[in-house]
Amino acid sequence: MAIKSICKTNVVTIDKKSTLLNVSNVMQKNHVGSVVVTEGMNGKKIPAGMITDRDIALAVGSSPRPQELRVENIMQSAPITVKVSEGIFETIVKMRESGVKRIPVINEDGTLYGIVCADDLLELMSEEMNNLAKINETQINKEKGITLPTKKGIKI
Repeated sequence: MAIKSICKTNVVTIDKKSTLLNVSNVMQKNHVGSVVVTEGMNGKKIPAGMITDRDIALAVGSSPRPQELRVENIMQSAPITVKVSEGIFETIVKMRESGVKRIPVINEDGTLYGIVCADDLLELMSEEMNNLAKINETQINKEKGITLPTKKGIKI
């Protein structure tokens, strides 16, 4: 299954010149813990980085003048991305190897398509495990409805 089929396409983005106060407000307004930092290219958004609420907390706590910090000062540059055509397994491997919980999904031309997070993948895997667990129950129910063949009118 391609990651395109489960990623969220309503991605919260921000420009790298934005202030930390601005990005914090965007996160609060949209109820998200991370934002994709984008650059424009012919009217399309290209992922340039990621910034998380944790990045902000660490930067504010260690800076003598946090009000002067911009997104570009603390964002994780060159974000790990996954193409829309890549599979779920490949996405999980990338996330695990990179140590990231959220990963932007890009089109073949590098433009932003969506985002997928570990919680999305856990939810999908949970549903699939539940379906797998129900196979045995379905098999038993089918067997209960099957009548055995008869031999000369006598049930075997």
